[in-house]
Amino acid sequence: MAILLKRGARMKLSIKNFAKILEADIDIDGITIIAGNNNTGKSTVGKVLDSVFNASRNIDEKMKNARLDSLAYNLRREIENNRSAGMNARLRHYSMGFYHELADELLIADAGKLKEICIEYQNRMNLSNEENFADRIKQYLEMNKKISDKEFCKKIYTNYFKEVFHEDINSLYQSEKPAEIKLTIKDKDILLKFEQHECSQEERQIELHNNSIYIDDPFIIDEMNNDFTFGISELPIHKRNILQKLMQKEEKSVEEKAFSDLLIDNKLQDIMKIINRVAVGKVAKKQKYMYLLDENDSSKDIDVASLSTGLKAFVILKQLLLNGNVQDKDVIVLDEPEIHLHPEWQLLYAEIIVLLQRQFNFHIIVTTHSAHFLEALELYSRKYNISDRCNYYMSTLKDNGAVFENVSDNISKIYKQMVDPTLLLSQLREELETEDD
Repeated sequence: MAILLKRGARMKLSIKNFAKILEADIDIDGITIIAGNNNTGKSTVGKVLDSVFNASRNIDEKMKNARLDSLAYNLRREIENNRSAGMNARLRHYSMGFYHELADELLIADAGKLKEICIEYQNRMNLSNEENFADRIKQYLEMNKKISDKEFCKKIYTNYFKEVFHEDINSLYQSEKPAEIKLTIKDKDILLKFEQHECSQEERQIELHNNSIYIDDPFIIDEMNNDFTFGISELPIHKRNILQKLMQKEEKSVEEKAFSDLLIDNKLQDIMKIINRVAVGKVAKKQKYMYLLDENDSSKDIDVASLSTGLKAFVILKQLLLNGNVQDKDVIVLDEPEIHLHPEWQLLYAEIIVLLQRQFNFHIIVTTHSAHFLEALELYSRKYNISDRCNYYMSTLKDNGAVFENVSDNISKIYKQMVDPTLLLSQLREELETEDD
């Protein structure tokens, strides 16, 4: 059952015995703010959600395409490497599209029709003299089908989560217990279990089609002008996802783009007014990616890597929106976005987050250490009438891992935790002033 997230569709993410986390039950229905001390699993929650979405997104279609690509490649290698060397070179080689066509027919055919398909393609390729042609083809087909979709799916989840969490998936405190993740949307679940850092169970009642983006580092924009001769695979997977969306515009027909632009322009009007107070320019590809302050004056162009760190944070959001690579109801994870921002820009960034949620119905997770930023999110959500779609959590570390408390009805708990350290400075100031006296 395929699901596109609907307005008001509540998500719940449950995590048990995963990495630093002992247990977490997180409601995600608008903006979810998670605060807590360092090393209490805040970032892990966002990474888990992002990983579930990106590993699960269109997974059935991706598995089908991967299976098809593998069979087509193996058939081409087998057939063309074993053809007569004396044949006309033009007749010896066929396009990958041809082999994809053959592979597709083989994968969907009933067992009784396989020989007929093999004979048809043998004749089309002028290989009537080839011995055991059908048997060789069937051998590759059997190898392909021997890997079940269930086994294939678990391997995808294993590889994705191992890359994100550096192969440390099971509990750091009780490694013998299985790690469990359950994402619930409209009473339908995606359930994953891991044992010894391998996915041992996956159950999917839904297929996801929405995107998820995890943003934790404004310096990712610097990578846009790097030499990717060997691709971008050396970057962490969540950074590859962002980079691809920053560098590639969504492909649409002229008509689709015109209508989509009109819809987005209406939604972005208020948001862009705020972003442009900080980042009035835009990113464009010339000889390399540049930040254009004035399209008519190239002397004002700036290499994106030369932008201030705070400005990069705003430019990333602006570029993702202008490229059309984030859509209604997508998931956005912002890991401590206030770190590089002046207090005034923290307020602007918080207002943008709230407006993005209201206009695009994004499901947003924000982690923060800043009482100033937290209060800005709280107040702007009230200003724009979405406070009923904000959930607040506080993470704490216990003997067997981190736990998360829903404090939406008592946000003062978070403020107290954040303010207490500043009281130490007040005490120190009083002591020093007393000594001076």
